Amino acid sequence: MRGDARAGPEATGPSGGRSGGRSWAQRDRIVPKTRQLSFNSRLLFRIDHYTSLPGAALVVGVLLMGAVVVGVVLGFRSGWLTAFESGTSVVTLMMLFVIQHTQGREQAATQRKLDELLRALPEAESGLMMLEEASDDEMRDVEQDQRESREQAVEDAGLTGETTTPVDEPV
Repeated sequence: MRGDARAGPEATGPSGGRSGGRSWAQRDRIVPKTRQLSFNSRLLFRIDHYTSLPGAALVVGVLLMGAVVVGVVLGFRSGWLTAFESGTSVVTLMMLFVIQHTQGREQAATQRKLDELLRALPEAESGLMMLEEASDDEMRDVEQDQRESREQAVEDAGLTGETTTPVDEPV
């Protein structure tokens, strides 16, 4: 049952309850998406997903308000403030790595998909595949070639960039 995202009669969709303690969002959106990843990648992806939910912001807000109330009651002792600052620094640094990991994976997947589209289209320039690994000079050359191609296409279409009717005229 672990490998099947919608096994059994208790499996429900977005409008119906829970199954086996797992919410619909986790079972149908996270598990199938991360099943083949390593344990570390799965963990980082889930942390990224759940911390981006609106409820996570609400929980953090409540915790911060609670921390302020406790701080006022205790008189904002220096040891308490130091622990709070250290904790927030650790969480911030951890989230930096979590976000970098998940965005890096998603960007790499997007690049591979774009490369596949370039490969599949006969009129596409195959030299653009894996362009993200090219040198800065190659990138500038490709950019210049694309600008020249666009300018040529505009000239061929008879468009010079000038409008025939003034934009500022009142209607």
